Amino acid sequence: MLMQQTTISNTQNHHSRINFFREAAPYIHLHRGKTFVIAFPGEIIEEPLFNDIIRDIAILSALGVHIIIVHGARLQINLHLQQLGYPSDIINDLRVTNASTLKIVKETIGALRVEIENRLGHVLNSPPIINDELGVLSGNFITAKPVGVFQGVDYQYTGKVRKINTSLIQSLLNQENIVLLSSLGFSPTGKAYNLRYEDVASFTAMQIQADKLIFISPTHYELAREINLYDLETSMQQDTKKYPLLNDIANALNQGVKRVHLISDKQNGGLLLELYTRDGIGTMFTASLYDEIRLANIDDVSGIIALITPLEEKGILIKRSREQLELEINNFSITKRDGKVVGCAALYEMDQQTGELACLVIHPHYRTGGRGDDLIKFITNIAKKKQLQRLLVLTTQSIDWFKERGFSIGKVDDLPEKKKALYNFQRNSKVLFKQIS
Repeated sequence: MLMQQTTISNTQNHHSRINFFREAAPYIHLHRGKTFVIAFPGEIIEEPLFNDIIRDIAILSALGVHIIIVHGARLQINLHLQQLGYPSDIINDLRVTNASTLKIVKETIGALRVEIENRLGHVLNSPPIINDELGVLSGNFITAKPVGVFQGVDYQYTGKVRKINTSLIQSLLNQENIVLLSSLGFSPTGKAYNLRYEDVASFTAMQIQADKLIFISPTHYELAREINLYDLETSMQQDTKKYPLLNDIANALNQGVKRVHLISDKQNGGLLLELYTRDGIGTMFTASLYDEIRLANIDDVSGIIALITPLEEKGILIKRSREQLELEINNFSITKRDGKVVGCAALYEMDQQTGELACLVIHPHYRTGGRGDDLIKFITNIAKKKQLQRLLVLTTQSIDWFKERGFSIGKVDDLPEKKKALYNFQRNSKVLFKQIS
């Protein structure tokens, strides 16, 4: 009887493992070659499950995901200061870092960096992951600037991220390395600054255009499985102090990070379950449903006029009257954010093969986050439905921007006859084309 029960139990375990692989297979394919920023505070490093988290990160890398790790160190710095009898001044969630504290910060972060590198290196060279091509590299990737004096407090050597070396980081990722970033940055003059790991993670995810930003947190969050930015900011207005990390997540989404995941460090295998199962295990935050891209209608004319008028006044766009816009509104698509038109673009059919992408404008406050790219994709899909084969653009100011998105320089003689007859030689706009695949 006992043997029969054991056999049944083993069979159930086998089926469970097989089902996991079947469910994970499409996600393994989907995530291969993508870039994830994985961030956690110093508390996580002290948790019993940290070795498992490190092992799971190594598995992600072995499955072809490009990994950037960002770690904090506040807990360890506090303990180090306490041992030495130094005060630990944290105001507005920022440490006041004087010269003595900075020395402790650098020593503590340096030790943590070595510890994480050693653990990752050990896992990467142990069964079942052994892969000589995988490695973990850290370095001086972050340029920082001082916070300065804020609300009367001089934060001294506490800083903000100014920029990161995206080209070097991307090169290391392309060589199958895991990149490790610490909450420490340096100014061009060589001064060191203590940074918030949350800011480093968000800034890096935005600059590197990461596919996901993942926070592993020691705090328990009672949240829905999926939350869009609008709902997140609405809930934060009601209780801004309940979950401080949510403010960082909202900032990341506003800065252009498309997806942010929040998972608990208490769930063994949480990272793998979140990324490789259909229902996940944490909370996924998205910028979608907050930015709405759709075809324009007559009610959007005023919003479009407010958006394009400054560029018309500078001569960057050809002036359009309200009457003309109303007549052509069916050619326009818009991006709306919380009811406000923050982007627009138009598609005009020139002949059976060619459509003109015109009047592509993004509000200056919303030019991060790939909104221009999203509008081009939206217009391209419309062109596909119309069975057009190429897009043309006439521009005087954004030549390189369009070239970076696959458009190629053409000639006036290449224009469809309908457009060639209307070409303004005084504006001398550059002609660009892109084939629709």
